[in-house]
Amino acid sequence: MAGFTLNARQTTALADIVDACAVVDGDVPLPWEALRQVRYLLRADCLTFEGLDTVARHHWFGQQFIEPWDEEGLEEPETPAEAWDNPFWQTYWDGFCNYPDRTGDFDTVTTLSDFINLADIRACADGRERDYERNVSLYIRGRSPGRHLRLIGWRQRGSDFTERDRFYLRLLRPHLANSYRSGLRARQQPTLTRRELEVMTMVQAGWSNTQIARRMDLAEGTVRTHLNHIYARLDVSSRTAAVNRVFSDWESAGSNA
Repeated sequence: MAGFTLNARQTTALADIVDACAVVDGDVPLPWEALRQVRYLLRADCLTFEGLDTVARHHWFGQQFIEPWDEEGLEEPETPAEAWDNPFWQTYWDGFCNYPDRTGDFDTVTTLSDFINLADIRACADGRERDYERNVSLYIRGRSPGRHLRLIGWRQRGSDFTERDRFYLRLLRPHLANSYRSGLRARQQPTLTRRELEVMTMVQAGWSNTQIARRMDLAEGTVRTHLNHIYARLDVSSRTAAVNRVFSDWESAGSNA
């Protein structure tokens, strides 16, 4: 990643994206503000973020930001029948979309022009207005075979994405991955009340019910009641399992991402 010097504007733009990624939004795969700023940084007409399972032929989410209106969109997950009829999956292993699966290389940031020249791209477009002539793709390896995330910037016309654009995306990859998995954890984590979280914090510290009751000025039976409610909400049956469910590292929540 050596060879590029960032000016103040570029450094600020990257820092703003990192800050946007740090805001956990459990409603969407990536915060919309992060996507908006990445699109501006890349000067892309459209930016998509999606999750693919190439073994199960499952497109489990799709998120996009489109010029010129900063239009936001979320796609519904494919059903098995929809995946079977989707031309994308029917031709996936015949084209260049399978690059990370075929090579095992999830580190390289690729562009469409790495695989096909502009004349052939235009020939394939066949005059369709919304077809894109340029793209740049960032891959994030999943934790089971076939599963991965990809962020793709698209341009309808104009100059290709540059080595600097690839450099930006390599710098942003860990922040985008962390943002996705933090949001995933928020979506998967049952909501506990403030009081229940306070109890769980003391359980995590190894305190007994008697110690918790004294600290919170409660009857010991009330502490047991809080714990029983927590166990039911988390679908667990022990203190250890509850602690693991509430405080486990986000890597566990994103283990299949």
